[in-house]
Amino acid sequence: MSPVIGQTSGMAVGTLLSRLTGVLRDVALVAAIGTAVFSDAYSVANSIPNIIYILVAGGAINSVFIPTLVRRMQEDDDDGKVFADRLLTLVGSILLVLVLASMILAPLIIRLYTTSEWDTANLHVATIFAYWCLPQIFFYGVYTLVSQVLNARDSFILPMFAPIANNIIVITTAIAFMSLNHFIPTAENVTSGQLTLLGAGTTLGVIAQALLLLPALSRSGYHYRPRFDFKGTGLSKTGDMALWTIGFVAVNQLSFLIISNLTTYANAVAQINGTTAVGFTSYQKGQLMMMLPHAIITVSLITALLPRLSRHAHHGDIVAFGRQLTDTVRLIAAFIIPSAVLVFITGPTVGILLYGHGATSTQQASAVGFVASMFALGLPAFSIFYALLRSYYAREDTKTPFVINLVFNALHIGVGSILFFTLNATFKVASLALAYAIAYTIVCIVTWRRLAKDIPALKSPSHPQLIARVSFASFLGAVVATALHKLVFSHYLATTNGGSLLRIGLDSFVFLATYLGLAFRLKINEVTNAAVLIRNRLGK
Repeated sequence: MSPVIGQTSGMAVGTLLSRLTGVLRDVALVAAIGTAVFSDAYSVANSIPNIIYILVAGGAINSVFIPTLVRRMQEDDDDGKVFADRLLTLVGSILLVLVLASMILAPLIIRLYTTSEWDTANLHVATIFAYWCLPQIFFYGVYTLVSQVLNARDSFILPMFAPIANNIIVITTAIAFMSLNHFIPTAENVTSGQLTLLGAGTTLGVIAQALLLLPALSRSGYHYRPRFDFKGTGLSKTGDMALWTIGFVAVNQLSFLIISNLTTYANAVAQINGTTAVGFTSYQKGQLMMMLPHAIITVSLITALLPRLSRHAHHGDIVAFGRQLTDTVRLIAAFIIPSAVLVFITGPTVGILLYGHGATSTQQASAVGFVASMFALGLPAFSIFYALLRSYYAREDTKTPFVINLVFNALHIGVGSILFFTLNATFKVASLALAYAIAYTIVCIVTWRRLAKDIPALKSPSHPQLIARVSFASFLGAVVATALHKLVFSHYLATTNGGSLLRIGLDSFVFLATYLGLAFRLKINEVTNAAVLIRNRLGK
């Protein structure tokens, strides 16, 4: 049995609770603000702090900080304490300057990320939201930096639970907004006080998420002390690696900029034509539905994997490095592929159950679920690629991921643009999700083949054989569940919330029963070992 399964269970629980409360947060927000142009104004403004943070510092922190800190903890007499102090001080100072600069440029940034079809009222609302949300940049940095220090010291669990506080605050904010605004919100009928409530409540959640981690630093044995003596301290190598990572993120954000403009345009046109509102918010929520199994399964595994890979890379143990990587990839495949198939077949129904409330119609909610189904087609490739990419960062190679990411974004935007301008309005936003899936599938295959030249463990034919067995079992599970749904369930279940919930439950039960039965018959050990572990723990 892989030790990773047992060691990541605490993180998986924390991630599961964080993601489930995150789903409730999204349900509350969509019920409060809908999926039309007003919701796009909020969603774009609330995304910009994350975009700017990741563009300037977040990508470098996530992919460079842990490998470098692990190395310095092993090499430095003080376990890397002074190095971490300097890095925290430097990044924190950069983020504070970034907050001030972005708030000055907020109106220009909003115009950059939205369609020219928007009128002055919607631009004004989005800008107000941006002013409230942009301070999140600093607190995203605090949360990520403290999390990475804790992770480097093998303390993983609390950072997985902290987002729960954020989610609860935003849920409360959305409920309060609904109690004040009894209409489908638009830029014209929402008051300045209601805008303040939404903006301030959203940012307060991010602040709470960051500050909750600070007490854990002292418990881990680390006590931060600001240090501004950066010159000649070894930060230059970290900076060199970070440049490629910043380039990696910059390419992603250029792609996101195009997606943001296309999806806000699609929604503005839908509003003009009186058709179903499907735009940026629908794209974003559909992607979040797809990301739920990735966050619960893959992120938990990779969070524990990266420090181990960094240690193996530091010691030059390519055999242990390859074994750790392939064990993790096999676990991801065994659980992510069936999760993706389940999201694909239940997407529209899940969309109705989650988002068909308040300011959102059943048609709009179903459209969100359809977008999620298109995203789900690329979930296995996305998750496996996510693991493979971390093997480059563990070896402190940030240039190769930049090149690979350039290829992905070129494929995503190229294929997506062709589909977007070819298909009718109903499928425009979903086509961008489909292009995302196609691009990740191609890039994952190319990355695997490239990595196999350096990591012999990836050349084993047992890995594609496992993926084939898992895919076959998942496909048959989907066929059985879909057939029963069409022949039996659809005749007796109404399209209500209760009916949707029962449909999802029955489809999931049939699918999982079929998949698990085939997994045992096909000897998919990653599934059977996990089942034994769960059974033993339940027995205890």
